[in-house]
Amino acid sequence: MKAIKKYNNIFSLLLGGLLVANFSFAQKNVKDTGFNKLTTIDEVIVTATRTQKSIGNIPVPIQVISKKFIQQTGSQKLIDILQQQTGLVLADNPLGQALQGYPNPFGSGIQLQGLDPAYTLILLDGEPLTGRNAGILNLGRVAVGNIQQIEIVKGPATSLYGSDALAGVINIITEKPKNTTAGIQLHHSTNNTWGFTASSFIKKNKTAFQLFANRYSSSGYDLDKTIYGKTADPYRNYSFAAKMFYDISSRTQLQTAARVFTQKQFNNYLVYTGAQPDAVDGTSNESDWSVNNQLLTTLSKKIKLATLLYITGYQNNAEVFLQDNKQLYDKSFLHQFLLKPEIQIEAGEKINQKLIAGAGYNYETIDANRYAESHNFNAFYFFTQKEWLFSNRLNVTAGARLDKHTLYNLQFNPKLAVAYKFFNKLTVNASIGTGFKAPDFRQQFLNFTNSLVGYTLLGASELSSGLQQLQQQGQIDPSINITPYLGSHTLLPEKSVGTNIGMRFTLSNKTQITSNLFRNDINNLIDRYNLPFTKVNNQSIYSYQNINKVFTRGFDVNINQQLNKKFTISGGYQYLEAKDKDIVKKIQASQVVKRDPVTFVSTYVSMKDYGGLFNRSKHAANLQLVYNNHKNNFSSSIRAIYRGRYGYSDINGNNILDDSREYVSGYTLLNASVTKTFKCGFELQTGSDNILNHRDKDKLPNLYGRTYFVNCNINLNHILSYNKKQ
Repeated sequence: MKAIKKYNNIFSLLLGGLLVANFSFAQKNVKDTGFNKLTTIDEVIVTATRTQKSIGNIPVPIQVISKKFIQQTGSQKLIDILQQQTGLVLADNPLGQALQGYPNPFGSGIQLQGLDPAYTLILLDGEPLTGRNAGILNLGRVAVGNIQQIEIVKGPATSLYGSDALAGVINIITEKPKNTTAGIQLHHSTNNTWGFTASSFIKKNKTAFQLFANRYSSSGYDLDKTIYGKTADPYRNYSFAAKMFYDISSRTQLQTAARVFTQKQFNNYLVYTGAQPDAVDGTSNESDWSVNNQLLTTLSKKIKLATLLYITGYQNNAEVFLQDNKQLYDKSFLHQFLLKPEIQIEAGEKINQKLIAGAGYNYETIDANRYAESHNFNAFYFFTQKEWLFSNRLNVTAGARLDKHTLYNLQFNPKLAVAYKFFNKLTVNASIGTGFKAPDFRQQFLNFTNSLVGYTLLGASELSSGLQQLQQQGQIDPSINITPYLGSHTLLPEKSVGTNIGMRFTLSNKTQITSNLFRNDINNLIDRYNLPFTKVNNQSIYSYQNINKVFTRGFDVNINQQLNKKFTISGGYQYLEAKDKDIVKKIQASQVVKRDPVTFVSTYVSMKDYGGLFNRSKHAANLQLVYNNHKNNFSSSIRAIYRGRYGYSDINGNNILDDSREYVSGYTLLNASVTKTFKCGFELQTGSDNILNHRDKDKLPNLYGRTYFVNCNINLNHILSYNKKQ
């Protein structure tokens, strides 16, 4: 309670500072009328090339989520905004699917081009967020209230960003307003969910400050009353951010940003310590902080220099107690730290003929009770990229990166991208690049036994000692021979080759079409597997190894059509195939058998039976209709998200998706919102998500059902200006 009061006091003080600062420096703000404006080829993008370029000059597939779209949805959750984009699918970690009958303990992430969430690098203002659990990053740590735009680069981006960018990059870019502004938002929705946001930007002479604060809480929900505890536990979190911009001279600017997030979750569930279950309750405390310093210098018309220093830390501490006697039942912690200095030079005067080069260093530490000891790592990297423009039509971009890490050998990853403008309205682009993903901490060093279910998960480096320890503790039958699994188990980095071929076609000022064909081939895939024996409690023992070779391939298409001055319709579709190459070969050689769990009849698996990798939908689509009446300051939107059926769990014991009963049926989510803006600077927004009330308590525990929300947005600048006129 003391901690909660502390953060409440901090929040109140910061809010007061925001309001006082605004009334002291308020100026008239420029009204934004681009609510449903089509994306233009002049939209500035930075993630794809590490330089500021218009989207029409970028030769790789990229998707942009604007601030207007975020506001239009009314959503307070970043993951809900992302899953409404073509090719971005909400996905669980594979281990969560293996725990049949239990909720996924690791949450959900974003699947990109058919690859698991662990393969997509998440950046905040160009720097990586740390603190993944089982490969999934809790995107709830990022408040949406100060996001300017989100840039999504599809396909390997390792040549610029290193490990974890094997599937692509999602860069969340926060606001950098040009004028003094201030505003607040109140949010309320189903499940006693409350949100409060305050922000202010103050500019005076050579200095500008930006402040942001957010509080968000929910009482959680329960989809199955027959099971003790809630499906989603109650929680409360706070986010604070501050930026300073200082023009040292006409050629040099210093940017400093600091961010803090903290969340407390209240847990309550059953554990089995004997024949009868015991109830436990406790809390999980998650926090992260970062400081991002950038010194930007223009040395000449042709040369720019950026010196960066990024420092971030992440902590997750949890403990639960037996309700009967208040004794400590389980305690866990995860602490991670990253220090990342970097220098980047940009050379060239023409926008499409620039050279960039950079070098950096990562110092990372991690400590957790699920690891045998704390670890620290060093990594050096160098990257470069050069662009050429021929005849004002052909753009060629070549880049490469070298990475040297403590745990693995030198990695070299090149990329080549080409864009050709046939005429002003049609550009065709193609790219090919390699990617790699280093074994993460859990795959290497994890030593974890789940207290709720009873399974054990051992990292490759801990497998030998972990098995011996389990057998000494009597958790593995002494008659089981564990000798074949002792010794050294070294994981190699995963390698990939990604190819993308796409086009951007502007049929008219009212119609835009983009499409992209893609294929990713991955070798040395690190996969979870269960050992061929169980513990004495009949629960599995899992570990990791380099085994499979997989591929994902497909295409996506987006169409944006402005019907008239008031209506805009847009939609997207993705087709996806994702399969294990080794399984395909075995099926073709008639080496894979399936046994019906009901009739016990065994048959050979055919290619027609094989559905590919679990948790991949062959078909996914979205559709959005926006109405905007500028004259009356009224707008509304309705959005549909479709996800086709996908494999969920194996029922016949061969670990292959080959039975219709192993699928989750396809479903559609329908969301809608209406917004009314008043001249005084007050805006009211209301809406509903999951209007069709789709539920699946076992396979979609993250989906509550139909929810309602209301947002009250107050632009303090407009209120001051309006009152002066009255």
